[in-house]
Amino acid sequence: MKTTLPFTILFGISAGLSAQITVTNATFPVAGDTLRFAIDNSPGTIGSLTAPGPQDWDFTGLSAESTFNIVYRSANEGSVGAQLPGAELFAVLSTGTETYYNVTPTSFELQAYNGILPYDLVANNIFEFQPPLPERRAPLNFFDINASSSGFLELFVPSAFSPVLMLQLAAQTNNAQIDYMRYRVAISEISSVDAYGMMSIPGGSFDVLREKRIRYTETRIDGKIPPLGWLDITDNAIQAGFFGLGVDTTASYYFFNDVAKEPIAIVSLDNNQAFATQIMFKNTAPVVNGAFEVTAPKPSVTVSPNPFGDDAVFEIKNLVSGQYQLVVFDENGRTVMGKSAQMSGGHSERMNLSNLPPGVYFISLFDENRRVLCREKLVKK
Repeated sequence: MKTTLPFTILFGISAGLSAQITVTNATFPVAGDTLRFAIDNSPGTIGSLTAPGPQDWDFTGLSAESTFNIVYRSANEGSVGAQLPGAELFAVLSTGTETYYNVTPTSFELQAYNGILPYDLVANNIFEFQPPLPERRAPLNFFDINASSSGFLELFVPSAFSPVLMLQLAAQTNNAQIDYMRYRVAISEISSVDAYGMMSIPGGSFDVLREKRIRYTETRIDGKIPPLGWLDITDNAIQAGFFGLGVDTTASYYFFNDVAKEPIAIVSLDNNQAFATQIMFKNTAPVVNGAFEVTAPKPSVTVSPNPFGDDAVFEIKNLVSGQYQLVVFDENGRTVMGKSAQMSGGHSERMNLSNLPPGVYFISLFDENRRVLCREKLVKK
C-alpha cells in the first residue's frame, strides 16, 4: 500500500525567513518551450495546507505515477491558427485537440479550443473564449486578488448531433421544431495569492507563491423554436441524455516560482476542499538519450465481451477520483450512447447497448475537463 504523503506544514525559522518573490512574465511559455510534469493520482490528505502566510511545504513524498510534456508552438502552425487572429501559441493537451493561447505582457490567456468536447457533437469544432480566460498573470505578488470571467456561445444545426439523441430530445420537447441549437457556457474564477514560502518536491526545492483558484462553470443549451425564438432547453436536454450540462465548481492550488516556467505544483481538491485528488508537479527527472522519460500507467478502458451482444462491461483503470463520461460513437463519429459517473482508480461500468444495430463502434473516456483520456474499438454482433 502506498504511504500517505506527509503534507505537514512546518512553521519555524526557515518559514519565517522565506522571501516573498515576484513572479514576472519571464515565466510565461514561449514557442519552442517544453514544460515537463509528473502526476501523483493518490497523494493522500493535505492536512493544514490551507493555512495562509509564510510556510514550508514538504511534497517530497509525491510519486511520479505518470508524466507528460506540454510543447508550445507558434499558433500559425496549428490546423486552425489562421482562424484565430490574436492567438500566439498552441499546444496539444490531449489527442485530437489543439488549445490556443493569447499572450500579453501581463497575462497568458486561453483563447480557443479546437476538437471534440463531450457535448455530444459529432465532429471537431472551434470553441473561442470571449474574452480570453487568464491562466497566468504577471507580475504576481503575495496578497494579489483577481477575478475573471469568460465563456462561449456556439451555434449548431440539429444534424450536428446524433439522430438517436435528437429523437430523445424530441420526446422531451413534445416534438417541437428546433431549427438551431447553441451551447451557452459561462465561466467565472476568483484567485488569491494567500501564501508564500519554500516548496520541496522530488528533485528540488523552490521559492514559491501559492495561488488559490475557485472556478465556476455553467453550461446550458438553447433551442431556436419558431415562432418563439431562442428558449433554454437545458432541463429537457439533460432528460434526453445530453452530456456536460449544469454547474461545475472546481478548487485548486497553484504554486509558482519566479524562474521555472512550470508551476512547481498544481493541487486539485475534492468538492469539500479537504483532500487532494491529484497533484501535478514539475518533473525534475533527467532527460534520457535526448528524450523525456515517461512513466505510466495511463488511464485505459477495455470492453468485454468484444464482440458484444446486448450488454457490455467497460473496465477502466488508473483514474484519479472525479467525474468522467463514457461516450459511444459509431463509425461516422456520431454519438449513439453515453454515461456519466463518478470514478476512482479502477472502475467497472455495465451498459445496455441492445438498441444498437450490429457494426463497429468506438468508446471514448472523457475527464471533467473534457479531455479524451483513452479510446477503444468495440464490435456489436
